[in-house]
Amino acid sequence: MIGKKENQEKPAQFVRPVRTENVRAGKTKKLRFFKGWVLASLLCLLAGCSQAPEGAEEEPERFLLTMETFTDGSVMDLAGETAASIINNTVPGAHVQVSESKGSPVNAENVDNGSVDLVMVSGETAWDACNGTGVFEGEPKEKLRVLAACYPVLSAWTAKADTGLSWVHDLKGGLIGTGTEGSVTERMSKLSLSVMGIDEENTYFEPLGLSEGMEWVLEDWALASHSFDEVPSGSWQQVPEGTELVFLKYTQEELDAILKEAPFLYQGELPAGTFAGQQEAVSTFGVKVLLCASSDMDEELAYEIAMAMDVNGPVYAGGHGFMSAMLEEEFLCNDLPAPLHEGARRYYEESGYLQ
Repeated sequence: MIGKKENQEKPAQFVRPVRTENVRAGKTKKLRFFKGWVLASLLCLLAGCSQAPEGAEEEPERFLLTMETFTDGSVMDLAGETAASIINNTVPGAHVQVSESKGSPVNAENVDNGSVDLVMVSGETAWDACNGTGVFEGEPKEKLRVLAACYPVLSAWTAKADTGLSWVHDLKGGLIGTGTEGSVTERMSKLSLSVMGIDEENTYFEPLGLSEGMEWVLEDWALASHSFDEVPSGSWQQVPEGTELVFLKYTQEELDAILKEAPFLYQGELPAGTFAGQQEAVSTFGVKVLLCASSDMDEELAYEIAMAMDVNGPVYAGGHGFMSAMLEEEFLCNDLPAPLHEGARRYYEESGYLQ
């Protein structure tokens, strides 16, 4: 789930749009306003003006927002820095100061007690925090609220195409890579297989890490290997050109059973074209990684941030493959494991995104 930053240039700075009350029409109005402002400014300069043109927007008052992500260089940290750039260049006056942290549980605690304004939190941690389960047993974090989902971590069972395998339940009786001992991949492997009656009594579970599991698949030492990781997973980069791989599928009944066992999960898709020859998306399950705040955050500010993640999210996140789900408007605000902030909810309702 944790990986190094991709070797990509940061997206170009995007001009901050100005919010209007009419959200849908606002996206076009914002662009028109900006063009008009630039033209007026140029005319003023040519005329030797020393004052701003009449009707020009006043410089907004600057304010600081603090954000905690995860360890420097992690995927969650990169997503947090991307969210910070979106907010800085969209929300009038905002400046987000990003710092690393020890992970989602600490972030959920800190945003709940008011020591930080914004945090990145995994969906499972958000569920536990809101319900007082897991590491928060008996101590729910009642103020934790979601502003937007940023990227998914998805279940992917990978096999070579020449095995003829199509379904996860076809792995029964074989040798499979289930993730290193104690990892989230191992936990999700056992959870997903258990609903199909597959366990260590009837199938060989090999505790392989993501890269090692892929190596075993490529060498025909394992039928398939599981990853519970961002997509595309870094382990897929080691696949030789010309090698055809497939994602094994879950039936809808199996997915429903998995989601019932772990309500912090959601049903997502492994995109078509991830591997050569993979022409269709594959339904799977996963967990969303979330941008969160406290319920104490001003409702208008939460509204502005939700708008920013929607309007400019695709501009910034588009350069990072693992954040491509943000291009889908419904991904931002549906199937969440924790409540939306009321300001964010209002924006998504006005935009028609909530299902």
